[in-house]
This record gives sequence, structure tokens and C-alpha cells, in this order.
Amino acid sequence: MKRRLFRFLRRCMYIFLAFLALDLFFPLPNEKSWSRLVFAQDSSLLHATLSEDDKWRMHTTIDEVPRELVDALVAKEDRWFWMHPGVNPVSVGRAIFGNASAGGRTSGASTITMQVARMMEPKPRTLWSKAKEMFRAFQLEWHHSKVEIMEMYLSYLPYGGNVEGVEAASYLYFQRPPKRLSLSQAIMLTVIPNRPNSLRPDRYPMKMRAARDKWAKRFAEEGVFSEHAIADALREPVDVRRNSIPAKVPQFALRLLSESDDERIHTTLSPAIQAQAELLLSNHVERVRHQGITNGAVMVLDRESQAVLAYCGSADFQDKEALGEVDAIQALRSPGSTLKPLLYAMAFDRGIICPKTKVKDLPFEAAGYAPMNFDRSCMGEVTAEYALRHSLNLPAVRLLDEIGVDALVDALSRMGFAHLDKQRAEFGLSLILGGCGVRLEELVRAYAALANGGRIRPLQFLASDSLAPSFPVISPQAAYLSTEILSGLARPDLPQGLLERSRMPRIAWKTGTSFGRRDAWAIGYTTRHVIGVWMGNMDGRPVNTLSGATIATPLLIALGNSLESGLPKQWFAMPVGLEKREVCPETGLLPGPSCPNTISDLRIAGRSSMATCNHVRVMYTDVAGTLRYCPACLPAKGYKTAQFDALDPELLGWMQRTGRTVSLPPPHQPDCPALHHGPGPKIISPKSDGEYWLEGGQSIVLQASVGATVNQLYWFANDHFIGMTSAGGKLAYAPAGADGGLRIACMDDQGMMSKMKVDLRYF
Repeated sequence: MKRRLFRFLRRCMYIFLAFLALDLFFPLPNEKSWSRLVFAQDSSLLHATLSEDDKWRMHTTIDEVPRELVDALVAKEDRWFWMHPGVNPVSVGRAIFGNASAGGRTSGASTITMQVARMMEPKPRTLWSKAKEMFRAFQLEWHHSKVEIMEMYLSYLPYGGNVEGVEAASYLYFQRPPKRLSLSQAIMLTVIPNRPNSLRPDRYPMKMRAARDKWAKRFAEEGVFSEHAIADALREPVDVRRNSIPAKVPQFALRLLSESDDERIHTTLSPAIQAQAELLLSNHVERVRHQGITNGAVMVLDRESQAVLAYCGSADFQDKEALGEVDAIQALRSPGSTLKPLLYAMAFDRGIICPKTKVKDLPFEAAGYAPMNFDRSCMGEVTAEYALRHSLNLPAVRLLDEIGVDALVDALSRMGFAHLDKQRAEFGLSLILGGCGVRLEELVRAYAALANGGRIRPLQFLASDSLAPSFPVISPQAAYLSTEILSGLARPDLPQGLLERSRMPRIAWKTGTSFGRRDAWAIGYTTRHVIGVWMGNMDGRPVNTLSGATIATPLLIALGNSLESGLPKQWFAMPVGLEKREVCPETGLLPGPSCPNTISDLRIAGRSSMATCNHVRVMYTDVAGTLRYCPACLPAKGYKTAQFDALDPELLGWMQRTGRTVSLPPPHQPDCPALHHGPGPKIISPKSDGEYWLEGGQSIVLQASVGATVNQLYWFANDHFIGMTSAGGKLAYAPAGADGGLRIACMDDQGMMSKMKVDLRYF
């Protein structure tokens, strides 16, 4: 007895070793390729791709299907599935006996595991193929758990044409994920694989209904499902159409599919917000299409997490004429004036300005670059908040000239404008007016930093991403000052009547229009959302009526209304470190003795300038007010005190040239011994130590700002007199056509002189 048992065990061992050897030399075939899926925030399917062999085949886990579907498949196909080792010996014996009795094949005895083996490696149905299936079934059971084998089965079942697996069939036939299948639908998906082409419910609904009813009643008889559940299933109509797999947000989906190898990509996209953004964008493009504007893009973020809630790369992906397949969210475009708030925030942080500080809105020239305001006018002096809110170009360029182009590029690079650093050498002062290329998503992220107290973090596209750490790029105080300015409504980029037509929430925003009117922007934020809008043509075709104010702002406000509708009103709290103070309205500086009126302003403690206003000068004059005295020539009697405007020479010159009224002091007492003391004229054109490239015969402009008592200026080049101008006047000078240094000197009629040097280069 013991010897027989030993021989039996030895044979079993030989069989097992033989199996291991075969398993080693004939491994299981690789799993089939899968469709790749992109899901929204709520796990609804946004987009899917065909597998590598052009099948709709989705890898499905057992948790993603209803338990009723698994129970129905096991009851119908292999009721001992959870117990046998891959091959059911009872079924095999019964099949052999039945086939021998019938004189032909009546039963295949295939288990679910054997069916998986056959679907992985299809072969003609022969005895040899059946033996291979059995071997593969044992292999599957050796390498995989029962749950994993069931998941392969759920993923491979044929449903006609290029549809495989219950998940693909669920979407194609019932437009829902498998978890939401009814019992009737689950039974249909159980039955179809037996005859996947002749039982397609979209083509043969009557045959499908008959097969469903037959198996439903059988399941009830066998106690797989309750009679009440089956009764409900039988009452459900079979009204099925072959639908399309969702192909929503194509640019967004294709982007993520190209950036990830995952089969299932779960995103942060909100279906409701995405649908609303798509509708508003599409309708808005239709409204402006008659103007020659054919496209637009929208991006919406959750303000706190930076999660992408809506991503519209174009108005219509299918519109080939408008190049709808292009993703404008990632396209490089000129930002127009949208970078200005970031520059002003830097200036607040450096203490250069406060909101009420007066800045120059005067003609400006640097190295041959002479920018102008949008309306080609200037106002002399305006507050910083007015300059930003009205998007004046001249103050912004002057501010950049003071801060430095490199400093701005450094700051923008830290904010995520990825390519600017590589082009640093190409940028000049035009950078702040849109002389560079940026992406919509970069602008949205930068404005999100303003909304988040100056801290920036990466955009969040995937639901699985943990909240990335943020880092500061602007102080909370500077971010708040910029936000308060950008949320003001007294501004030219708010289309007329928009307030009356909308329930506009409080929103901070900035518009931009690129040079040549090729791009219109509106970027804004509330306490909950950050919204970016671009409008234009994908091919860069200019449109005369294109502007951020009239074309992009209405869509931004419509999106803000949609997102904030019904929500309680909120706004940003003023951060610690900001202080209110009274300043002179004439200069925005701390009031001096001659400042009777004041206005409130905010300053950053420890950073903002504490300079005192001196816009008025008290002077001594004779009784008639025709001569001015200084302490050196003040007579013992016969004089009085009077107030005069103490204007910057550049501002004074502009006011005199444009006929503005200025309170000027009279000429100085001519016999004063101290007459020729004091600063000389300030040369404002050309720029000191600049390099000028000229064509033969081309002139450079000479101009200087002077004090109120100067009337005439005398100009010298390389120590030779070249001309005379009135105070603040311009002189066109054509140097000799040879490369080299040029020494320029300017002397006023009181004997004061300034000098500078420029390098000349000729084409």
C-alpha cells in the first residue's frame, strides 16, 4: 500500500515538474493591448482611444462591474469557477461521455479560465487546441488569482465587431459605465458573447429580447436572482443603439495621453463647468465671427488647489477651417498688456510706488524705442493705480526701465513662463507691452499667484496628484494691492452696458491686446476661480476690431457669472503688513507743509517710500513778483513769499510744450552771486551709454529736461557746437557716418552743463 502511494506521489511529482518545465519554456502569451481612458473629476468618461490592434477593449476590474453581472456570468458559463483549478474534471468527463454518445461534438466543457485562454490565444476548435486550452488554463490559475482571471474574462468577452469587454460594450450600447447597468442590461451583456454578431441588440432587438428573457427566467428558476428582480428586468424594453465612445475635451485628453503611459487617467476636470465653458465659448465665437474672429480658448482653475476645472483649447475641435484642432491654451502668443499687473506688483514690493503714487505718463525714448499709449495721447502724471487700471503703456515702460528687463524676466521665469529665460538677450522694454510669447496656461497660473497671496504652485491636471507645495513669487501685500486695483470698475476695458446686463461678481481682471490685433486676452480671478480667455484666429490673422476689452472681457464676465451664480459674495482679506496712511493727492507722497488736503493710500510696512511731498516751493520775490531772490541775494526789505509749482523738469517741459498752465517762479535776481550754482539740464535723449544703430544720414533726437527758470539750451557734439533749442525742445542731429563713441553736452542759459556718451553703429 505504501509502495503504491509512493509511486502515485512520484508520478504526481513528475507531472508537476513536467508542468513547471512546460510553463518555463511555453510561457503565457502577453495580455492584449488596452484602450486608454480619460475620466473627469466625477469619474465619468471623457475620452477613450482604440487599442493598438484597433479594438474598443478596456481593462476592467471586478470592482467596476455590478455583482449581478459576475453572478450571471458564473451561473451561465461556469458555476464551479471559484473552486476548480482551471479545468473542471466533472465537466470534462460529462463532455466526453456526451460527445461519444451523440457521435459528435455537443459540449466543450470550457471553464471561464479555459475561455480566457482561448481569447488570449485564438485557435481552431480541435482536440489539440482543447488540450492547449487546458494547459493554458492551469497556467493561468498558477500565475493569477481567481479575481484576476475573472477580470481578464470581463475585459476580453466579444461583443461584435471591434468591441471587446463588458466596459466597452456598456459604453457603446448603454452609454454608461458598467457599475450603473441595470439587471436587464447585465443579463444582455452575459448573453451576447455566445453569438456576438447575431445577438447585437442594436441590430437584432427581437432576438436579443428573446435570449435575455430565456436566460432571465432560467436565472430565476435557479435562484441566481429573486423573482421580483427578474420580473422588473423582463419589463425593461430592449431599445438599444450603437453609440460612440465619448470623445470630449480632445485637446485636454490628447495632451494628458501624450504625457502619461497610464491606461486610466483620472483628471480634475469638472463636467458641469467644462460644459458651461464650452457652450459660452462656442456662442461667443458665433457672435463675433462676422468680424473675422473665428476662435477662442478658455481655462478655468480652482483658485486654492490650482486644479484645472475647464479646458477649452478651441471653440470647436472639428472646425478644420478655423484650425480647431490647435490647442490655443499651449500656443505661444503675444500677451499684450497682461504682464503689467506682475510688473506693478514687483514695483510695490520694491517700494518704488504705492497705489496713489504719481507716475509719469510722458513721451519716452530709449535706444531708439519710443512707445506710445493705446490712444497715442499722454496725461503727464497719473496715479499708479490709474495707470494700471487704464493699462497705460508709457508708465509701464518707464517702470520696467527702472526695475530692469532682466529682473522682470527672472520674476516671470519663477512664475512658470518657461521659455522666456532662453530668449532673455532678445528682450527690451517692449517686453511689458507684449514683446514676447506666452501661453494662456502660464498667464492663468501667474494670475492665480496674485489670487493666492503671491504664492505659486503647478497646475493640477490629475486627481491623483497631491497638492503641490507653493512658493512665494510676490509678497502677499503686493498681491493684494494689485488685486484691489484690478477689481476696480472705473476702467476703459469694461464694455459699456455690461454692468447693467450682467450680475457681475466681484472679480479682479486685466485685458490685453497684442500688437497688430492678433490676440485678445482677459485673465481674471475671484476668491474661488481663476479664468483665462483668449480670442483670435489660430493662424494669427489680424482683425481690426479685435481687443481684449470688447472681445474677450464679455466672455470672461459671462464665465464669472456662471461660476459664481448663487454663491455667497466673498473677497480677499487685507494681509498683515499693509498700512493705511494719508498722502498728498498731488504726488502720492507723505504730505508736507504745503499740502492742505490728503487722501488715503495703502503702503507696505518697511518697504514703501516714506518721502515727503514737495510739489510746492515757497520762494522770495520782489513785491511785484517779477524777480526771485535766494538767501544769497535777499534784500533787507521789499520782498514777499510766494508759492510756485515744483515740477520735475521733464514734466514741466511737456506741460510748457502742450500749453498747460504752470505756476512758474519769475527770473532770478540777475546780480545774485550764487546764480550759477545748482544742477545742470538732464539729458533724456539719447540714453546714456546706449548703443544706437543708424543708417547713413539718419538723425538722433537730442532733448533735455530743465528747471523752471531755464529758457535756452545749447548743444555740443564732440566739443563742437551743433545747435540751440528752447527749454525742453528737441534737436535732430545727424552724426558723421562712422562707428565710434559720440560725446554729447548740453548747457543751459545759466551756464550749467551736463554731458553723456553714446556708441554709434551703422548698418
